[in-house]
Amino acid sequence: MAKIAYVERDQAPENIQGMYDNLENMMGVVPNVIKAMANAPELLSGFMPYLGATLGKSQVSNDLKELAILTTTKLNGCSYCTTHHTGAGKKAGLTDEKIAAADDPTSDALSDKEKAVVQYSKELAENVAASDEAINNLRNHFSDAQIAELTMVAGTFHVLTRFADTFKVELEG
Repeated sequence: MAKIAYVERDQAPENIQGMYDNLENMMGVVPNVIKAMANAPELLSGFMPYLGATLGKSQVSNDLKELAILTTTKLNGCSYCTTHHTGAGKKAGLTDEKIAAADDPTSDALSDKEKAVVQYSKELAENVAASDEAINNLRNHFSDAQIAELTMVAGTFHVLTRFADTFKVELEG
């Protein structure tokens, strides 16, 4: 059982109800982490557009964003987020081998570009800041704009993993 209440649609403020409806239409379900975050509706209403931008079309391909997300969620120990993004990673084209290697920047399952993403994301998770070496490895494959984006993607999932794991948010269904 989660350590925080899930705010159901009928209990949510009107602007959050519309968000629930959009999520239900897009995903078929309102994720429990969103229902839990709805305890702070003002913050959730600001967070959702940011999350949408993080997961939306951008300068970094979805498979590489999902690899960064999976590295972050695995290293932060959040089974809720890892489970969700294992599915999202597969939809984005990641193989089971790449998903399994998401916390191992030395894995032969990963290309050099993917290893750079995993190393960078791993250092952000373990040390808060990445080393010059990890940043320089990324620069072999990415522009500064893309590196900034990867950093923001990882940061978004540091927030989500800490929230979901702190409150032991349960998988839907």
